[in-house]
Amino acid sequence: MANIFSTAADSIQIEDIEQIDASDLTVSNLKRFFESLLPGIRSLAFDIIVCIIIYIVGRKLIKLLHKMLNKTLEKTQADVGVVKFLGSALEIILYVFLFFMILGQLGVNTASIITVLGTAMLAVGMSLQGSLSNVAGGILILFTKPFRVGHYIISDHGEGTVTMIGLFYTTITTKDNRVLTLPNSQISNCAVTNCTQNPVRRLDTVVGISYDSDIRLAKEIMEKTARDCQYVLQDRDITVFVDSLGDSSVDIGLFCYVNSPDFLAAKWQITEEIKLRYDEAGISIPFPQVHVHMEK
Repeated sequence: MANIFSTAADSIQIEDIEQIDASDLTVSNLKRFFESLLPGIRSLAFDIIVCIIIYIVGRKLIKLLHKMLNKTLEKTQADVGVVKFLGSALEIILYVFLFFMILGQLGVNTASIITVLGTAMLAVGMSLQGSLSNVAGGILILFTKPFRVGHYIISDHGEGTVTMIGLFYTTITTKDNRVLTLPNSQISNCAVTNCTQNPVRRLDTVVGISYDSDIRLAKEIMEKTARDCQYVLQDRDITVFVDSLGDSSVDIGLFCYVNSPDFLAAKWQITEEIKLRYDEAGISIPFPQVHVHMEK
């Protein structure tokens, strides 16, 4: 019996020793495993902290550069559209640069990403040639400023008051309150007459009178009509002259100056008043006539 108990005790001790050795082996392996991971974890944590610092500092620098750009453009009295466009473009470029800096800090190969993005942008650019030409036209209009918002323009594609200059389209409101949307590629490549660029415009009027009418009286009436008009600038020259001797009329011309916003009102008032005063003075305005002679 004693031998049996001693044998059992020996077996139990041996099993306990084996279990302890196995557990010690597992703990040591895990310990060595985690110890091998520590340098990588520390390096990754350091890179993440550096990336966060780069992002915070970069974001503040982008905002600072944006403010500096806006102040510089405001001092040069740049158009609002130019200020917004340049500000947006600057932010996009700087944020892309910041993004690639962060990827580089994390060890990502940015060269391959740039190659893929370049190929994708080339493909998109080839498929959007028309839209890109409109963008180029919009940038050209914003920088050269042939017209601005609020100006009345006359182009090959229509006329009206400019209400918006976008990157793709320019919106014009016509005199009858219709909205005309023109692609920037078209309006930047055609002749455009800006009627409100200058604060003062010259109003030209030519009226034909019959050869039997008194030329001197007709000129006096036309000059007095211009001087009586509330829109005509009296400190500017008012010139009345015989413009030409036509086939059926003597053409009397009038040059006077008005403020650009009053141009149409002045033109309509002067034209109507000249007709009424000519009628009162007995000065006839000829119109095309056909005389038919019958022979027996």
